[in-house]
Amino acid sequence: MTSYHLIGHRLCPYVQRVAMVLAQSRVAHKRTDIALDAKPDWFLELSPTGNVPVLVVDDERMLFEAAAICQYLDAMCWKSLYSADTYYRALEQGVIAIADKILALTADLIYRDLSEQAVDATIHAIHMQMSIVSNLITPSIIFEDKDLSMLDIVFATVFRPFALISIGLNRDLFAGFPGLRGWASGLAAHQTVRNAVPATYHREMHEFIASKEGYLAKRIRMIPQNEITLANDTPAMKLV
Repeated sequence: MTSYHLIGHRLCPYVQRVAMVLAQSRVAHKRTDIALDAKPDWFLELSPTGNVPVLVVDDERMLFEAAAICQYLDAMCWKSLYSADTYYRALEQGVIAIADKILALTADLIYRDLSEQAVDATIHAIHMQMSIVSNLITPSIIFEDKDLSMLDIVFATVFRPFALISIGLNRDLFAGFPGLRGWASGLAAHQTVRNAVPATYHREMHEFIASKEGYLAKRIRMIPQNEITLANDTPAMKLV
């Protein structure tokens, strides 16, 4: 029987993606989280890029890059997380590429945007990508016992930090996109999505963003954790 060992970081969206694919495919696995600012030597010897996630197969073979790992797992499992229709499968992969662009723009908000003007430009770019997604797909309703698709899994990682970022910037990242807002809310409540991160995710994400030097970090540092209510959480919760 094949064994799987996922190595990643607690907050990384790409690690979350692999974790959810493993969970939705009912694949037993071990998970080890490492610190990105103090990567152990054994991990650096294992990963060709030094990045997470890494999936170790049978304690001897290694895969890297989330997209490649997810494609491998999807091919290995009895039921694909993509559409069975060839056209819609290709369309889904195109929309996933847009999701990756939104993740990259979100990283700009966290790491690189030093001014309000830079943040404005990035949020505009995020909204442009969300508009494309909104025009291309109609998300299905997410029930608690629903099996998630690959699109659901990918966008769960895209949407997860939006509530905290919206509070930090006092801007609604879902403004004008009620369908995407509903999709995000349903995904946030799904057990597979919730289990892909620690229960303290929002507190840890608050601390992670606040440790950076950008405009968003400065805004986040001004808001104590215990004063933040995350409307996108189900049920609504406070960071404590």
